[in-house]
Amino acid sequence: MKINDALSGLVVALFAVVLWIASSRLPAMGQDIGPNVFPQALAVGLLICAVLLVLRGLRGLRKTKARSAHVSTLSTTGAADQDAHWFTLPEWIGNGHAVLAFLLVPASLLFYIWVSEPLGFLPTAFVLLMVLFVTFRTRLLAAVPTALACALIIHTIFYKLLKVPLPWGILTPLAW
Repeated sequence: MKINDALSGLVVALFAVVLWIASSRLPAMGQDIGPNVFPQALAVGLLICAVLLVLRGLRGLRKTKARSAHVSTLSTTGAADQDAHWFTLPEWIGNGHAVLAFLLVPASLLFYIWVSEPLGFLPTAFVLLMVLFVTFRTRLLAAVPTALACALIIHTIFYKLLKVPLPWGILTPLAW
């Protein structure tokens, strides 16, 4: 989905105002420069960016209206029409496989949250990667070893190097 910069700018401006208000409530430390200075400076920077985004988005809408008054009603897509509408849906939204592939990524995160503890990290990661590889049309001959290697490498990095305790699940007897 393409969202007009004016809408994005409004969201950024709202965040900047919330950040300013929240940081102004931080306690004073008895100095001129307290814990509120950096968040408020960040809020000012975000507000400047928000204003620029809103102006760019509104300028794009005005150009589109002026162009449509003098040109035929046939619309083209591209960089020039990025801000032609408040929002536009992507072309792939009508393709069932593309929608499934898009929704599968957040669904895989939920699957990991629910299944990783009883099943374990290694089997869960392997299953997730295999499902994603098959969905994104990777050949099975390449998908299986890649999923296995990635799961093992990620597990080793987190478990051995970073000392993050990953769940073993059904592989508890084989834990190293």
